[in-house]
Amino acid sequence: MKKIQHVFWDWNGTLFNDAWLCRDVMNRMLVSRQMPEMSTERYMEIFDFPVRRYYERIGFDFNLESFETLGMEFIRGYELRRKEARLHADARDGLERIREQGLGQSILSAYQHQTLVSLVSDHGLDAFFHDLHGHHDHYADGKTPQGRRALTALGVDPAETVLIGDTTHDADVAAELGMQCILIPGGNQPPARLHATGCPVVSSRLEAVTLVLG
Repeated sequence: MKKIQHVFWDWNGTLFNDAWLCRDVMNRMLVSRQMPEMSTERYMEIFDFPVRRYYERIGFDFNLESFETLGMEFIRGYELRRKEARLHADARDGLERIREQGLGQSILSAYQHQTLVSLVSDHGLDAFFHDLHGHHDHYADGKTPQGRRALTALGVDPAETVLIGDTTHDADVAAELGMQCILIPGGNQPPARLHATGCPVVSSRLEAVTLVLG
């Protein structure tokens, strides 16, 4: 990898181990509609951005219920249970290693911004990050716009930044913004989908950090 000045982390599925919770909340929605539940494998195969596409793949008919209505139902269910999820076991150690080397760190997320700020604080991570960049609605269309704003605010060469994430969307965002990218399985998408992006795929946050630090 080229020399890195700043590390952008994805939150959901990358630092925060909540993919299981997202699947469980969605499965409860499906059961309430007499629709088949998703296995872990099925969830990881169809999860995608924009999230509207993922809902379509599940089988929701937006002529019967709007995407906005379904999205808000999911968010309500998730928010009621978000404290059940924890950080990935090696997340804090990875953040600490990067901080020790003097590199800047931020979060770039499709999660709602104010909730992201609250969760990062709840887990005692505030001091690790230069800034947090989340969405200002609940519909997770993507995170390219806030990534572009973040790079402008930092004034760094995008080629000297890296986005560490767990989905093909992270690879797409990084490519569009001229950033480097590292992907970690075990979140929202399976290894095969991540390897297809051509980005480095590693087994853990610590391995990602080792790659960043060279």
